[in-house]
Amino acid sequence: MTEIRALVVDDEPHARENVCALLRREPSWRVVGECATAAALDAALAIHAPEVVFLDIRLPGANGVALARVLRDRTPRPRVVFTTAYETYAVEAFDVEAIDYLLKPFDDQRFAQALRRVEHNLAARVTAPAASAYLQRLVIRSIGRVQFVDVAQIDWLEASGNYVEVHTGTTSFLHRERLRVLEVQLDPAIFLRIHRSIIVQRAAVQELRPLPGGDYSVLIRGGAPLRLSRTYRAALESLASGR
Repeated sequence: MTEIRALVVDDEPHARENVCALLRREPSWRVVGECATAAALDAALAIHAPEVVFLDIRLPGANGVALARVLRDRTPRPRVVFTTAYETYAVEAFDVEAIDYLLKPFDDQRFAQALRRVEHNLAARVTAPAASAYLQRLVIRSIGRVQFVDVAQIDWLEASGNYVEVHTGTTSFLHRERLRVLEVQLDPAIFLRIHRSIIVQRAAVQELRPLPGGDYSVLIRGGAPLRLSRTYRAALESLASGR
């Protein structure tokens, strides 16, 4: 990957210096500017054309989420990583398609994780320049925490009342959403409904085994057996043919 240009926006000098110091350790990253206000950000965008903006939520006379909405409409659009002491804006950050949400104080490992996410996102943009209209990440809220789950990591989903159980490898999350609502947000080329209460990622399916009565057992990577209802015969044909 070529050098990634980063702009650091925070009204606290020590917070800016912390982010800049961490970025200087990364050979593929370059800090092109620092800003303490929204007005300075606007000028820096025109001068430096950063690919990534590390953005505080609360700035003098401005809200970082509102600024991120403006950044989202720019061409080319810089990626945003929020750096903030306030956890209450995490869902709004997801809505404006922020790559990550770093809660201060964050450690070196957590910051490095955010950088890897940005690098992956930028690399994907190069290989697939047209932005997908389908859901890319889920934001999952639970008591005391907000988690982001990349849709590409999901093996299968199962309806559970007003919730959906989201399964990624050996980990599962409970997401407050109806399965039928979530289904229309998922790329049908990647996800497939095999039962009225189950959606699987096609690439996660390892094996099909016939069951009495016309149903099938669908084995997901990791060994989880799921039932493919004969009602969804088209799903069976799609999996069997690889389409």
